[in-house]
Amino acid sequence: MGKKEKTVAFVSLGCFKNIVDTEVLGGMLEERGCRIVSSYEPADWMVINTCSFIRDAKEESIDEVLEAFERKENGEIGHVAVMGCLPQRYIEELKENFKEADIVWGVNDPEELANLIAADKSADYKDQELFLYTHLNKRIITTTPNTTFVKISEGCNMQCAFCAIPKIRGSYRSRDTESIVKEAVLYYNLGFRELNLISQNSTYYGKDRQNTSGLPSLLEELSKIGFTWIRVLYMMPEEVDEEIIEAFRHPTVIPYFDLPFQHVSARVLKAMKRGASPDKKLALIESIRHRFPNAVIRSTFIVGFPGESEEEFDELLAFARKAKIERIGAFGYSPEEETEAFHLKQTVNEERIELRRQELMDVSDQNMEAYNQSLVGSIQDFLPLGPCPWNSEAVIGRIWSQAPEVDGATIVPGKFDDTYNIFKIQITGFENEILYGERL
Repeated sequence: MGKKEKTVAFVSLGCFKNIVDTEVLGGMLEERGCRIVSSYEPADWMVINTCSFIRDAKEESIDEVLEAFERKENGEIGHVAVMGCLPQRYIEELKENFKEADIVWGVNDPEELANLIAADKSADYKDQELFLYTHLNKRIITTTPNTTFVKISEGCNMQCAFCAIPKIRGSYRSRDTESIVKEAVLYYNLGFRELNLISQNSTYYGKDRQNTSGLPSLLEELSKIGFTWIRVLYMMPEEVDEEIIEAFRHPTVIPYFDLPFQHVSARVLKAMKRGASPDKKLALIESIRHRFPNAVIRSTFIVGFPGESEEEFDELLAFARKAKIERIGAFGYSPEEETEAFHLKQTVNEERIELRRQELMDVSDQNMEAYNQSLVGSIQDFLPLGPCPWNSEAVIGRIWSQAPEVDGATIVPGKFDDTYNIFKIQITGFENEILYGERL
């Protein structure tokens, strides 16, 4: 009899960047003869790619690890590997407290991790060299076959007072434009029609090698391939200049501007080690809307940062209303070890933080309702994702202004026909973050 094929299941937590890491490791494992299976199936290995950005993410990661240990004890899983951001931050603590884990591994040297899993071995994580994947790295597909993410860089050089990512991921390092384009062409030829560019800071792309951002020239090259939508995520607003805004005029680059402002109070921003005054932020949004009347702005804000007063929070609310930001994500401040803000006195209690977060999301709901109302009657391209989970007689998907996972979805009547081709719909209504449409 032949040797039994080793099976590996994944649970990928956190951001889209982790999805890419999971897909890259999956590709390495397939090259070593392993077969990737669903996380719900029995498997020789369960690999949990963790997140540790904020407390809630860490708790979710720990819960998933503990569940994997239970499945291992029950015989459903042979081995457990815990990888990613959580071990990168807390490697010794996890090795001590997760003794049931066969491997505890950080964010670097995935080739060695793949070797260990393929050989059913274990080893200590050395973290000797920062990793940056290229088009030569095979990736498994964990998304639907019409949308994908391409990481254009790794790491971050910003020193935001609330963020531990530079300590986890290392310094900023851009991929070669040629490598990114080659990877994008590969996905286009496979049938993908939405390309989402991701990074810790997409506006900084190329500035680790030159004086100016390489994002405009990258978008120019990618726009020649033929994707229906090219979306840029995670652009630091302080670094968005006229040339970057103009680059969104290239064909198929959609006017979706993901600008994590984090706050607008000058004092809070200074404490966060972030820049740009409220006036500059408004001027940026006005410049974008002047060039692209149909532009959609997404931003994230942190509420309850140490020292944030009621007046400063009210300033944030007023800004969100005035700027009419269509997509808002609100996070309660989470004190993180190894960050500068961790040593600041926390002056806003958790209950008040949650109330402020809810107030900001109320503004978000009002902005989103106004935007959704403006879409009613419009003709839109619709990217189908599959049968609607709560209505077997409908298809769930997205229009261009809905980024994956964070901007809701669109529902269209009709059975899903197992194809993922984009088609035209007319928006007929909405409910909260869900749009409704009819196929044309």
